[in-house]
Amino acid sequence: MQYDALHDFDLITVAVQAPNVLVVPAASPHKSLADVMAWQKANPDKMSFASSGNGSSDHLTAELYWLESGTTGLHIPYKGGGPAVSDLLGGQVDASFQNVNTVFQHIKAGKLRALAVTGAKRSPVLPEVPTMAEAGVKNVDVYSWQAIAAPKGLPEDIKLKFHAAVVAALNDPQIRQQFTSVGLEIVGNTPEQFAAFQASEYARWKKLIEARKITAN
Repeated sequence: MQYDALHDFDLITVAVQAPNVLVVPAASPHKSLADVMAWQKANPDKMSFASSGNGSSDHLTAELYWLESGTTGLHIPYKGGGPAVSDLLGGQVDASFQNVNTVFQHIKAGKLRALAVTGAKRSPVLPEVPTMAEAGVKNVDVYSWQAIAAPKGLPEDIKLKFHAAVVAALNDPQIRQQFTSVGLEIVGNTPEQFAAFQASEYARWKKLIEARKITAN
């Protein structure tokens, strides 16, 4: 890439985050994460996992899950989340780790079955769905997150005012409700917290990408 994500921006705040959720088609025989793992161990490299592309959040979550659970699967990368979810709904693929906010309406409609979420706690929009740790696989806490950054060198007084305004907006009751109603969790942390979080995410995924020999398209 033509920029260094760790050093070329002034970080303002992580705005929102959402865990991923392991989903299978409604017609799938798998009713739990334990069912999935049992089938995978009996049928190595047979269960297909759709993703929105190589190196995407859903792809990396699947790789992390396989690593931590001692299972294997067949990665099916698509060109975007829409086609992946479409084939998942149609039963062309067996499973996928999708962002909660992109599929929870399909879950509520009974078109997809949610087996576990990748959050540290259960999702407010899917309170009946266990976390990966509760379902038996630890160390698969994964969030898709969206943040606000500015060009490097933003004057400190402007940075402070901008941060305060963004956090105030995120905590406005109407805006908060709009985000949380679709499965997004408000973060609104400090620039320092954002920097520490980004650095830890960068190191964490770099280690997994290198260990699993993952390459982009």
